[in-house]
Amino acid sequence: MKLGEALNKMIKDSKHSHASLAAELGKKSPASIGNVIQRNNMNVESLLEITEKLGYEVVIRPTRGDDKAERTIRLER
Repeated sequence: MKLGEALNKMIKDSKHSHASLAAELGKKSPASIGNVIQRNNMNVESLLEITEKLGYEVVIRPTRGDDKAERTIRLER
């Protein structure tokens, strides 16, 4: 799943809209959220800010090895 698709799913699943999320983040308009999602590209700080407001976390997990859980990293702001 691409970043924009994932963010839209998180917004929908958490019963938010672009407008309500923008308001919670102190943005001037819902377009500020929509534009970021459409580009499928954002900095990590913005991603963490959005996912935190939606009740999600960003995790980096290895793709190989028996010790994936031990090497998994949770990003924080």
